[in-house]
Amino acid sequence: MMPTIPATNGHDSWSNPGPGRAINVSLDRAAVESLCVKHQTKISAIETLPKGGTRVVMMNGDDAEAMRRVFGNKILTGTVTREHWARVVR
Repeated sequence: MMPTIPATNGHDSWSNPGPGRAINVSLDRAAVESLCVKHQTKISAIETLPKGGTRVVMMNGDDAEAMRRVFGNKILTGTVTREHWARVVR
C-alpha cells in the first residue's frame, strides 16, 4: 500500500505560491522587451512561441504581477505550444 501524501506535501506555507513568474502573451518579443524596460522589470528568460506570441519569465513574482497588469488582455490563457529544444553535446 502506498503512503498518503498530503496535497501540500507537508509544506503549507510555500507549496502553493500562487501565480508563477512565467507569462504567455500575444505580443512579439521586441514589444515584450520594450514594455519590460519601460516598466523597469527584469526578464529571466524569454522565447518566441511557434504559433505567435511570446513566453516571458520574470526575475521575481513582483515583476511578474506588475507585468500581468501591463499586458492585460494580451495574456494568453490555456495551454500554449512551445518549441522543443535539446542541448547538443559534442
